[in-house]
Amino acid sequence: MEFSDQAEMIKEYLEDASDFLDRLEGLLLSLEETSGDPEMVAEVLSLLHTFKGNSGMMGYLSLQKYTHRLEDFFKAVQGGTLAFAEEIAEFAMHAMSVLRRAVGQITVESPQHPDLAREELGDLLEEKLSRGESAPAARSAPAPAREAAGELGRKSNVIRVDFERLDHLMNLMGELVIHRTRLGKVDAELKEAMGEKGISLELSSTAEQIGKISTELHEAIMRVRMLPIRQVFSRFPRLVRDLARERGREMILRFEGGETELDKTVIDEIGEPLLHLVRNAVDHGIESPEERRARGKPAQGTILLKAYQESSHIVIVAEDDGRGIDEEKLKEKAREAGITVEEGASRREILNLIFLPGVSTAREVTEVSGRGLGMDVVLKKLAKRNGTVEVESEPGIGTRFTIKLPLTLAIIAVQMALVGGEQFAIPLTAVGENRWFPASEVHEINRRLVARARDRILPLVRLGELFGLPGRQNGGDLQAVIVKVAGDELGIVVDSLLEQREVVIKALDDLLAGAWGIAGATILGDGKVVLIVDVPALFDRVRHQGNGGKTAEVKNA
Repeated sequence: MEFSDQAEMIKEYLEDASDFLDRLEGLLLSLEETSGDPEMVAEVLSLLHTFKGNSGMMGYLSLQKYTHRLEDFFKAVQGGTLAFAEEIAEFAMHAMSVLRRAVGQITVESPQHPDLAREELGDLLEEKLSRGESAPAARSAPAPAREAAGELGRKSNVIRVDFERLDHLMNLMGELVIHRTRLGKVDAELKEAMGEKGISLELSSTAEQIGKISTELHEAIMRVRMLPIRQVFSRFPRLVRDLARERGREMILRFEGGETELDKTVIDEIGEPLLHLVRNAVDHGIESPEERRARGKPAQGTILLKAYQESSHIVIVAEDDGRGIDEEKLKEKAREAGITVEEGASRREILNLIFLPGVSTAREVTEVSGRGLGMDVVLKKLAKRNGTVEVESEPGIGTRFTIKLPLTLAIIAVQMALVGGEQFAIPLTAVGENRWFPASEVHEINRRLVARARDRILPLVRLGELFGLPGRQNGGDLQAVIVKVAGDELGIVVDSLLEQREVVIKALDDLLAGAWGIAGATILGDGKVVLIVDVPALFDRVRHQGNGGKTAEVKNA
C-alpha cells in the first residue's frame, strides 16, 4: 500500500473515531439522566461494535481489545448484571477519556499503535464485571472474518472530500458570479445599442440562462458546504457535566435548533466564542444549589444553546437562568481596569463593558474564567468574521448572549458607499440604519466628531479622512451609515450611498493583508476592485481616541 493511500485511510479512521466518541459521550450523558435506558444501551453497543471493527481493520489491536471488553461491560448492563448507577456512569466516562487519549496518539505523520496500559482500564473493568452475580447470556458474535467481510461489503452513499477542494470550488463560483454580472452589463449595453433583435436577442437569452444556472450552482455548492450546528453543540455536554461537578453545581444543558445548517467555515469559527460563553455560564453564571434554593429557584440551573436562521444570517443564543450580571460590580471592575464610566451611562452601555479587555465579574480567578480575557476574545473573534454579539441580563434571573453571523463567510451582503470618488463596501451585518445629520446637530467634543441622535450623542468618523481621500471634510449636512458592534453604535460618514448587494469576499495579498481598516476586497461586474471596511477596527479607533476614552464615554460627552 502506498503512503498516500495509507495516510487517507488513517485520516478517515481518525475522523470516524472522533465522530463515534462524540456520539458515545452524548449517549452516556443521556444514559446517566435516564438511569440506563435499554434502547440507549443497545445504541452504545452498536457504536462500540462498529468502532471495534474499524480499529481492527486498521490493525490497532489494543484499541480493538479494549473496545471488546467495553462491549462486555455494556452487555452486562444490558443484561441487568450491572445497574447503570452513578459509579458505573463515572467509570464509563473515564473509559471514553482513555479511548480519546489512545486515539489522540495516532497521527497521519506517525501512525503508531496507541499504548493502552492495562491498568488504565483492564483491571478496573475486570473488577466491575466480577461484581456481577452472573454474566448475561451472550448472543453469538460474528466471527472476525465475517465481521470484516460485512464491513467491506457495506455500501455507502457518502463520499469524503477534502474541504480545500470545496473552498476552491466556492472561489471559482465567486469568479463565475463576477463574470455573470459583467455579462449582464454587456447584454444591457448591446441591447441599448441594437435593440432586442439578432445577436442582441441571442446574447440576452444566453445571459439569462447562465444567470439561472449559476444561481442554482451556487446554491448547490452552498448546500454541500453546509453542516448542522449540532456538530458544535455536541462538544459541550461533557464539558458542562465535568465543570459542574468540579464547581459543585447542578445544571442541565439544553439545545434548540441543532439541525440549523451553516457554512463549515462558520462552524469552525463559532466553537471558541461559544466555549467562552458556556464556561462563563457554568463558572459564575449558574449559582450553587444552596444559593438558588435561597432565591426560590430550582437547585438545578439551565443553560440553553439555541440556533435559528434569520434571512441570510445565523442567530445563536446562549443563555442561562443564573445570577445575572451585577451592574455595580461591573462598573467597579471597569474602573479598576482603567476604563472611564460616566454616571449617565445606560444599562446597555454598562453591560457592554464586559466585552472590554480586563473586565470580569467573576468572584475569583479560576482555571476556567475570571481574568477578563474571554469576552474580549468573543467580541474580536466574531467581529473579524462580520459577526455581532449583544448581551442582555437581569440580576437574579439570568443572562442572554445573542450572536449573529453570516451563513457563509465567502459571500456577504454589503452597503455600497462612495467616498472621495472611490467605492467602499460596509458589511450589512453591522449596519443599523442610514441617515442624514443636519449641520446644526454635528459637533466636535474633545477633538472628536459627534452628532445628536434620538436624545443621545453618537460618535462619528469620516471614512475619507481615515483613508486619506479627498472627501467632504468640514461643514454642511452629513450622511452616515450607523453601524453596531456589541451594542455600541458609530456613524461612518460617507459622501453618498449606493445600492445594497451581495459580494464575493477576496482575501488581500500579503502586501496588503495588514492594512488597517480593511477586512478584504471584492470585484464588481465591471472589473473594479472595491475594499470592504473593517467595522471593528473603526470602533477601536474611536475607543482609543484621546486619553484612552471609550465609546461609552463619547456617547455621554
